[in-house]
Amino acid sequence: MNIYNLEIHKQCGLYSLPEDGSIKIMDRKEETEVLFLEEKLTYSKLLFVLEGKVKLKINKLEVQVVGPGNVALVPCNSYLIASVEPGSYLLMVNFTEKEPFCSRYSLVNLMHDADSVEDSSRRVGVSLPINERIKTFVDSVVACMDDGISNSVYFNIKKQELFLLMLSYYDKNDLAEFFYPLFCFNRKFEQLVMSNYENVTDVKHFAALLHMPVTTFQRKFKKHFKTSVKQWLLDRKAERMLSDIKTTNRSITDLSKRYGFSSVSYFSNFCKHYFGKTPTELRAEGNLDD
Repeated sequence: MNIYNLEIHKQCGLYSLPEDGSIKIMDRKEETEVLFLEEKLTYSKLLFVLEGKVKLKINKLEVQVVGPGNVALVPCNSYLIASVEPGSYLLMVNFTEKEPFCSRYSLVNLMHDADSVEDSSRRVGVSLPINERIKTFVDSVVACMDDGISNSVYFNIKKQELFLLMLSYYDKNDLAEFFYPLFCFNRKFEQLVMSNYENVTDVKHFAALLHMPVTTFQRKFKKHFKTSVKQWLLDRKAERMLSDIKTTNRSITDLSKRYGFSSVSYFSNFCKHYFGKTPTELRAEGNLDD
């Protein structure tokens, strides 16, 4: 179908080239050779396989084969190796972890509401069948993109619609099983933070240790822990300091050096600011507690 005012769309600052949009079409109908892809994802991806077949290897998991009429999930920060067979036709939707499902019902809500998600989600490579309502949605998006619509506002609206439809037309347990890798990644992220924070010196070091770009790490950290990386590290440092002051026999001078203060007076000032008391007063409290 012809689209009116296409030039106006292309001149809009929100217009994006088809290969740069958050929703993309991969058309391999006329190809005769397998296409191999390899990338480290900085976002999550939904792959709607409309025709053909795709083989996915995500991180070190077993190869997942996704046939026509199914949708697969590739989680954010995954290392993906994929092969797309000739004759395949896909719609690919890139999204961030905050998008499913809406402002009032998140992925965490879904996991809490689902039954026995821990047990049912241990299988890898779970895909969902593209049901009638989702197929109608996908066909509509493909048709509009074929007409020439490629606009970030349009893509964002369509992603909101997609997640609303998925929440409406799939059983919550099936959805929980499908999206579990995203939830699992959040839990793994927390475990990595808690097991490594004592060994880091700053935010850049922390992000590098978790193999994430600094801005991505800061954004994810703030969402998960509800505070900045810098403040959280400072709080944990203060907790360790307080414990050492109250429960060890190390001298105040030794502790000030251990925690990176250039002098005892700076260490004392920090304690007064953070705890309202000097290290000596805090140690006296610890002795009284004994």
